[in-house]
Amino acid sequence: MNLIHQALVFDSAAVFLAAAVPFVTEGLHRGDTVLAVTSDENETLLREQIGADADRVTFLPAAGWFDSPGRTLDAHHRRIDALSGPTGILRVLGEPIWDGLDPLETSEWGRYESVMNVALADSRAWLMCGYDTRTLPPAIVDDARRTHPALAIGEQSEVSAAFADPTSYYAERNTPLLPRPERDVEWLPDFTDMASVRQFIADHAVRLGVPADRLDDFTLAVNEVATNAVRHGAGRGEVRLWATDRRVVCEIVDQGRAQDNFLGFLRSDPQAGQGHGLWIARQICDLLEMRTGGPGTTVRLHIRRAS
Repeated sequence: MNLIHQALVFDSAAVFLAAAVPFVTEGLHRGDTVLAVTSDENETLLREQIGADADRVTFLPAAGWFDSPGRTLDAHHRRIDALSGPTGILRVLGEPIWDGLDPLETSEWGRYESVMNVALADSRAWLMCGYDTRTLPPAIVDDARRTHPALAIGEQSEVSAAFADPTSYYAERNTPLLPRPERDVEWLPDFTDMASVRQFIADHAVRLGVPADRLDDFTLAVNEVATNAVRHGAGRGEVRLWATDRRVVCEIVDQGRAQDNFLGFLRSDPQAGQGHGLWIARQICDLLEMRTGGPGTTVRLHIRRAS
């Protein structure tokens, strides 16, 4: 089978359960791998409705599963890779967490929902994504209809008339990057080797707020993107580093022009000798922005600041 990606838009517990319970119980009956990544309230409702069979469902906390767009996409891949037998599929009943996000985070999670249609297109997976109209802003619910090809209505599935082609949706999200801060920006103006980039990150990242236990991973992500800049961007680039109230941002600029067709969202062939850099960076970082064209390519790597 190919990917089934549905939005479950609900305004009551009854509407949620009318779609969620058949989705879960049919999966258990078929021997599918069934994950429920929902609010605590909806997990309780599901357990009550499913009864003893709830022990066969893998319930996961939403905050852990929906941690960052790149890591969540990779988590789906890993679960699909672990499927046993030729017929079972991965079923995920999920409720993305939208509360508390800033505009950039909201935009990138919307991009993630759309990209899933491409990244997992040929996968043995059925994803049902819940959107509670009682608590979510109308704009997010409307966007769900654009990023999901189908809507779950009870046990039925309807085509979403508002669905947007992922390529168009992705391009739509490529709005101009926010301006850099006018002050307190560290700058490595010209690099041609990775040692200087790694030293630059070591000198400034923790002071700006990168958690010490994530420094090595953050350095690896920066190294991967900087390597791409040297390899594909006239042999050199520049790096800037600054802090916002929520994240530390590392910006890498080069003179190359990449073909940004979901770069870093599509998993490379594990046997390939290259092409993994942006994928790795997306797994490590909490957000990754990329803009290409005109004078070159800019990649911004975001990591949450230490609390």
